[in-house]
Amino acid sequence: MNRRGFLNASAACISSVGSFLAAVPFVKSLLPSAKTKALGEPIEVDLSKLRPGEVRPYAYRGRTMLVMRRTERMLQQLAAAEPYLQDTETQDPSYVQGPHRSTNPEYLIVEGVCTHLSCVPQHKDPEDGRAAMGAWWPGGFICPCHRSGFDYAGRVIQGPAPTNLAIPPHRYVAATRIVIGEAPPVT
Repeated sequence: MNRRGFLNASAACISSVGSFLAAVPFVKSLLPSAKTKALGEPIEVDLSKLRPGEVRPYAYRGRTMLVMRRTERMLQQLAAAEPYLQDTETQDPSYVQGPHRSTNPEYLIVEGVCTHLSCVPQHKDPEDGRAAMGAWWPGGFICPCHRSGFDYAGRVIQGPAPTNLAIPPHRYVAATRIVIGEAPPVT
């Protein structure tokens, strides 16, 4: 190889390496940040910190998840809501069963997003909710924007919400710990 060929090959190699190194920050900027990755990760919730009758919001994938520890009275109120059910077509995940819409009747895990216009429903017990909904109100969640009502199982009992509150994928990892974002293994 003559001197000119060697210089041309060296210049091509150096410019290739330089272009590659200059492109690395640009390509890295296209990758998701640690914050973005964390938003998509499942979250773990310690249920032992919930008092009976308490509901707490948790953020998962940019959406509000409501976790409620139901009392025996709340579970009994599910029967009082039966005549008002408006959505009997929504299919729940196979691992939740019964009118309580959960694997453990004591706990309710739902997306806290109204199916009408995506507002966050507020927990209202029978006494508090009657002022807004009427004497028939059995307790549950009321959307403050358009007064959609959901019972203690997240079932729509007054519109304009068209469907029940969605149940996110979740599984129990212990008696009082759940992971939201992972469905239980199929057995």
